[in-house]
This record gives sequence, C-alpha cells and structure tokens, in this order.
Amino acid sequence: MRCYSIGILFLVGFFVIGCSTKYDNTLEKKILTPESVEVYDIAVNNVYAQPNNRTRLLKKFPFISNQPILDFHGKFSDEFYDKLDYRYKAAPLKDVDFWKLRTNPFLEDFIYVLPTWVNKFQRVSNDLFVNIGYSYNLSSKEQEILKWWIGQGGILWIEGGIYSTRYDTFKRNGEIASKQIMQKIIQKSKNMNFFDKKVKTYIYKSKRVDFINYIPLNITFNTDNTLAYFKDIKTLKIQTQNYLSADFLPQAEYLIKTNMQKPLVSFIPYGKGGVIFVRPFEFKDKRFDGELLRWKLLYFLLNKMYKNSHQVIKAEDTTVTQKLQKYKRLVLNNLEFEYKSSQIKKKSLQLLKPISAYLQTHKNVRLLITGYTDNIGSKKYNKHLSTQRALSVRTALVKMGISAKRLSCIGYADENPIASNETSQGRAKNRRVEFIIIQR
Repeated sequence: MRCYSIGILFLVGFFVIGCSTKYDNTLEKKILTPESVEVYDIAVNNVYAQPNNRTRLLKKFPFISNQPILDFHGKFSDEFYDKLDYRYKAAPLKDVDFWKLRTNPFLEDFIYVLPTWVNKFQRVSNDLFVNIGYSYNLSSKEQEILKWWIGQGGILWIEGGIYSTRYDTFKRNGEIASKQIMQKIIQKSKNMNFFDKKVKTYIYKSKRVDFINYIPLNITFNTDNTLAYFKDIKTLKIQTQNYLSADFLPQAEYLIKTNMQKPLVSFIPYGKGGVIFVRPFEFKDKRFDGELLRWKLLYFLLNKMYKNSHQVIKAEDTTVTQKLQKYKRLVLNNLEFEYKSSQIKKKSLQLLKPISAYLQTHKNVRLLITGYTDNIGSKKYNKHLSTQRALSVRTALVKMGISAKRLSCIGYADENPIASNETSQGRAKNRRVEFIIIQR
C-alpha cells in the first residue's frame, strides 16, 4: 500500500520517480479507463423560459455585468420576481443569427452590447454604429440587417462603452505606461456620431495607490427625473474594477438625468424601434437603484415600441379586429390540428374568420404566419410539421378570400418556446401559430 501511494504521488509529479513499472502500468490503465457518468441534458430554452427561476433570470439581460454573479438576492422581495411577466426575447450581439433575423424581425425584441475591452474595440470611422459592428466582426450586410431590424421595431441596448484593465498600463519590461493607455482610450472614443447624433464620452480613471494597486472606480449619482415613470429611481452607482472607462452617451432624448441635469440614459428613436444607451450602473447593491432602472427601462421600451405585442386569441374572443389594429403580433395557441397532421380541425377554422375579416378591410396589411411545435420528436420532423401547419393556415385564409401574396409562412419547430416543455400544459402552449404584421 505504501509503495502504491508513492506511485500515485510521483505519477502526479509527472513521473519524476516511479515506485515500479508494474504499479505504474496498473495505475495508468485505471486512470485511462472511462468511468460511467450520469449526464442530465436540460435544454437551455426550457431553463430560460422558467418565469420563476429568479437566479437564472437575473443573470440574463438586462442585468448584465462583466463580473460573475455568484449569489443574487435582488433589491425586492421574492414575490416581486415571482410576478414578473417574462415574455421578451433578448440576445447579445455576438450571438445573433442575422440571416434568421432578416426573415423574421420579431425573432428578438432586444439585442444588447456589453462594455468592450479597449484592445478589441475597432475604431474604423467616426460612426459609432459601424465601429461596434466591426468590433463584433459583423459584415457590412449584417450591419445593414441590424439597422433594418431596429427600424422594424427592435431595440438595440448599448451598455457602457470601452474600458481598460490595470494590465494594459504595463509594458513588457514592467514599466508603467498609463499615459499611453489613456491616449488610446481618448483616441478610440472621441468625436463620434451615432445615427447623426453627437456622442458624448465620459471618461473615468481609477486612483493609483502604488506600483501595482489602485482604488476601484466608485461613483454615485443622485437623480431628479422629469419623466414621472422614472421618478422612483433616486440613486445610481457606477462601480468597476477597471482602470479606465469611457462611457458613450449620444446627445439625444434623455430619459434619466442627475439632480445637476447631467444625462445618464439616452434614447434614439429609429423607425419603429430605437437605440438605448445606458451607463453601466451597478445592480447588485440593494442600496442603489441599478436593478430598478433596468426593469423600468425594459417595460418602458416594451410599452413604447410594442404596445404589449404578445396577445393570445381565445376561442371566445370577438375583438380580434381591434387587437390586430393595436398590436403587431398575435398568438393563437388554441388552433387545433389533427393528430400528427397539418390539417386544421373544422371547429378551429372559425378562429381564422376574424383575421380574414380584418385583412379584407385592411388591404395593405401583410402577415407572416409562423408555426411552432413542442419539443417532442426530432428537429427535422418538427421543422417540417410546423412549416406545413403554417401553410395550412395560409391555405385556409386564401379560401376565405385573402390573396396568397399577402401571406408569408415559416416554421420554427420547437424554437422560441413561450412556456416550459416539461409539462403537458406548457407543451400545449408551445404548439401554436403566430401572426406577425410585417406591413400595414
């Protein structure tokens, strides 16, 4: 046993000394033998869609940070988070599938940009939008799609700007080069525009203590908001471990200001959507309102742009025409099909009559019909089935007198679930058809 233990120790020490060839070989075989490990595969979308999973929800947009969130208790009581209507779709810019976005602009409600490390930020022009695109390796076509998507009603959420770390201040020979990194920050952030609005840059520098250490940036702001919606946001704080930070804020519509009337949050309308610029305010401290700010901005922008766009048509609903006039998207999850078929049940055809009536009186309206399934079955099967069901809905509307040229179709299989697929009730909600107005 003693000899065996020594063999283990020396094996870990890169085999400097071995106990014996026999024991080494035995131990090596044991290490290389694969173990039986239980793997539990949980679909990310299912976890993401859980409305009461507060910890996961608060790690998602809009509660973004460069620092890992190990334990988040939040500013409010558990009852507050349990009642949240978590129905928006958001993705970081680096993860967006622009080619899907081009065919369905309502695939995402928000696309967001995190603060960018100065060495990754590409300054190729005076247009901040173009610079962000190049920094995220977006092609010119992808930048065009992003801008078009905003015009269709999307919100681009830009938080912070560019930053440097203390390691950026050192040269290879150990010499401190803080002046050079300051010059780089200034050069990359000055004199820019965003959608023809001049960009104001706020630069903050941490105070150096000695050769290596410095005091983290910590700034508080007292607000005095003119918009009643944001009146309860009183105190905000910026706290960061970065050595230098440059925050971007275009001179546009200011939603929140300090009590000295200095802007903190600005919004640029563009088409049906817009771009929101937010300083990177702390949200993990209960004494400050960074978390409340993001909730308020989130719902303010959803109401401003989408007018509560996720509306469910019920079987007894007789106000479909009014809803189509007010909203951009309607969810029909009680439209029943024959089992494993794209054929619409006769009793469900009546649900399409109000939509047909609306289209007949609004000749310029064009609809995108999207079909969805639950996660039972293969991806290929569900993709085919969801597409065929969307086509069946179009066929039914055409029979009711609507031109097929006004109706586009696409199937998304089990993508974008609106409920958990872990229960039969949730799967029933996910088996749905959505109507998206793409032209009025």
